[in-house]
Amino acid sequence: MTATPTLDDILTSIDELAARGQVDREKAFAAWYAINFYSIDEDDALDAAAADGGNDQGIDLVFVDEASESLMIVQAHCPGNTTKPTPKAKWDAVLASLPYIRNPAALREAGRDDLADLIESAHEDHRDLSLTLGLISLGKKSDTIINAVSVSKSGDQEISYFYSAQDELIAQYKAIILDGGGIAEDHIDFTSGFFEDKGDYGRAIVGSVSAAELQRLHKSYPQELFAGNIRLFLGARKGGINEQIIKTAKEQPGVFWALNNGVTIVADTIDPGAKGDIQRVKLKRFSIVNGCQTTSSLVHAEASANTKVLVRIIAAKQNIRTDIVRYNNSQNAVRIWSVRSADNIQKSLRKEFESIGINYAPKLEGARRKKDLNIIELDKVAQFLASGYAEYLIPAIANKGELFDEPYQTIFFKGITAKDVYLAWLVGNLAESKRQELHNDLKDDENSGLLGVTSTYWISYTARKLIEKRNTFSSNVISLECMKRKEFSSAIKKYVEASADAFWDAAVDAYDDDFGSFKSALRSSAFFKKVDSKLALRITRILGKKEVPDLKQVCKSSAGKK
Repeated sequence: MTATPTLDDILTSIDELAARGQVDREKAFAAWYAINFYSIDEDDALDAAAADGGNDQGIDLVFVDEASESLMIVQAHCPGNTTKPTPKAKWDAVLASLPYIRNPAALREAGRDDLADLIESAHEDHRDLSLTLGLISLGKKSDTIINAVSVSKSGDQEISYFYSAQDELIAQYKAIILDGGGIAEDHIDFTSGFFEDKGDYGRAIVGSVSAAELQRLHKSYPQELFAGNIRLFLGARKGGINEQIIKTAKEQPGVFWALNNGVTIVADTIDPGAKGDIQRVKLKRFSIVNGCQTTSSLVHAEASANTKVLVRIIAAKQNIRTDIVRYNNSQNAVRIWSVRSADNIQKSLRKEFESIGINYAPKLEGARRKKDLNIIELDKVAQFLASGYAEYLIPAIANKGELFDEPYQTIFFKGITAKDVYLAWLVGNLAESKRQELHNDLKDDENSGLLGVTSTYWISYTARKLIEKRNTFSSNVISLECMKRKEFSSAIKKYVEASADAFWDAAVDAYDDDFGSFKSALRSSAFFKKVDSKLALRITRILGKKEVPDLKQVCKSSAGKK
């Protein structure tokens, strides 16, 4: 069972993010919030939060929540003293931002073209966005702000307002990161019988269930019930789908069944039985994979027992469970790596890593754990793996979600071993540390932007090329046990250091104004082609000077050591 997170755990996570992104704690807190609660890509979240600064007009963070189709404008407060209530001035800053949000040209006049660009581009890409303004604070809850938020909501119903203080953020974070394998054993009572179906997928039971039954399960198993769901309750945004679900459950319970798509449950075993006039089905190891919004809304609405919903329970073959989760959630802004983590390739890797005490691809639901080489996050290691391929380096930077679609079969190829994955993980993490070090050393250099957060993957790409040209990993001498030793890590660090210098030299040589900003260049295929051609000569020089060690010899000499 995952330990319950504390405020100190959250602050540690924020500080590590600040170090990775070279931003202060307040900006890192804003980015941390977007990453963990809205699954915004870390690089994008850091870019969005980095826009915070002078003349920001109360706007610390701008991003689009795809699930609720809302433009999110957030003020973030991360105080040095977390025992005091959030100052009322923080909420006043949220309200003060509204004229600038409605008129981005005013932001340009204030010298904040970056914020204006973020808001305008969001509306260009999503023309029917609603607007949500909020304050997040790691200070204690303020009753004064709660009252002010209530007044704001009643005064302008076209905008959604929210305030999340310390206790609520800790509770929400807990709900995200707690590992859950579903409900071990319980039952579901159908209101008027059910029918069974069988097919290539396995076996299913379909029928009507009362809101009271779903409410009972939710009360008993608030986390386990949704262990298989890759999106948790999105909240009742004004005008959003969940608000409509709640309204229907309250005002038209008799028609709820006809207007709702229903709930899908996946279970290991199904045991139909009878209890009086109610049809009872016993289930083992089960959870809702689609219908979290429906179930949570019925609980939120305190729907009456005569409100019914369509429920289907599927005892599916193991090899299609991943697809059931994926396709049943296709209408949501899901993260496909959350689905891939349950496939047979990942299960095999997870088991292999267990033998050396590494927690591979744990269930995170978008939450970042503290930096630890012994906890391998699937989305991040996929980026590190992809950065070893010339054709996937830019996708690894620009859209990691795509890596789990068509490129997935190449990145996680048939026969991939924990050694392949751990090498990419080790190289990637050392590349990130080296990038930060170089960025700090060269922060006054006019080209330091080429060492932005995404350059980690460029350094990883260079290091992987260098390692592959110097070593043969098929040798049994290079074992997973050896790769965990400090001697091996020290050897890889030499490869990364040489690669970082080679990348920096090649990137500075290749860059010109035609590529636009440094950020644009690092995401450009044209820039990659130019840099890659320059890297070949530099790698040859490194190998000729024998600046990097033979990894087989490293493993041989470290045999017997821990």
